[in-house]
Amino acid sequence: MILVLGGCATTTPNLRNGSQTLRDETLSEQHLIYHIQCQLASAVHQAVAFDKLNAHKPPELRAKWLSEWGAKISLVLSVNNKNAFAPGLTLNHPLANAVTVFGSGDVTTAQNRSVGLGFTWSADATRTETIGFFYSFKELLESPIKPELCEPSIGPYLSSDLKIAEFLLKGVDISMQNGAVTRKAGESPYETFTYQVKFIVTTGGNITPAWKLVELTANQSGNLFAASRIHTDDLTITMGKVKEDVAGKATPLKSLDDQHLANLIGQAVANSLQGRPSQ
Repeated sequence: MILVLGGCATTTPNLRNGSQTLRDETLSEQHLIYHIQCQLASAVHQAVAFDKLNAHKPPELRAKWLSEWGAKISLVLSVNNKNAFAPGLTLNHPLANAVTVFGSGDVTTAQNRSVGLGFTWSADATRTETIGFFYSFKELLESPIKPELCEPSIGPYLSSDLKIAEFLLKGVDISMQNGAVTRKAGESPYETFTYQVKFIVTTGGNITPAWKLVELTANQSGNLFAASRIHTDDLTITMGKVKEDVAGKATPLKSLDDQHLANLIGQAVANSLQGRPSQ
C-alpha cells in the first residue's frame, strides 16, 4: 500500500499515476494544453471587450496595443518519487544490578550492555516534461475557440480556473488610468507581463513495526520504510509585443524571449535551491 501511495523510486516514474495507460496520459496532457489555450483566449477576448467598453476614454489610454501582443507559455510537469529503508537493531545484554551503599541508604542501579546496528538505503527518481508554445493575441482572437466554454472549470490543479483573465484585465485597467503608468503615444505602457501558476501535491506514508525484548530491540526510532511522491504542475506565461516575420507570421520580440528565458532560469534555480538538503 505504501509503495502504491508514494510510488517506487527504483524505476522511471509514471507522470500521473500507475493506473493510467500511455493513451490516458496523452489525452490528459492534450486536455491540459487545450485548457490553457482556452483560458488564455478567454482572457484576451475579455480584455478586448473591456477596451471597447472604455471607448469614451482618450485614444492614448485605450488598449489597442493588445492586438500587437502575444504570449509564450511553458508548461512543466514533474514527479518525484522517494523511498527510504532504514532498519535499526539494538542487542542488549542485561547485567546484574549495581548496589551502591550510602549512609542514608542503598541505591540500586540497573545495568546492561548494548550494541546498536543500523542500515540505510534510499532512492530518489524524478521525471520532468517541459512543453513550450507561443500564441499571438491576434491568432487567439481569430481562433475557433469559444471563450465562454472555458470558464468556470471544476477540474483540480491546472485544470481549474487559472484566473489569467483577472491578471490581464487588471493590467489593462491600470493602463487606462490617467497618470498611473507612463507611456509613449500609441504604444503599450508595459514591456512584458509574467504570470505563473504552480501546484505541488505531496503524498506519502511510512511503516515501522517495532519490538522491545529483553535482549533485542528493533526500530525504536525513525521509520523502517517510507515512500513519498511529489507531483508538480508549473505554468509560466510571459506576454509581450510581437512582430511579423517575412512570411507574415507573428513571432515574439527579443524582449519577450529574453524575459521568458529569465523567468524559466529563475524558476529552475529556485527549484534547485528548494531541493537542496539543509546544512
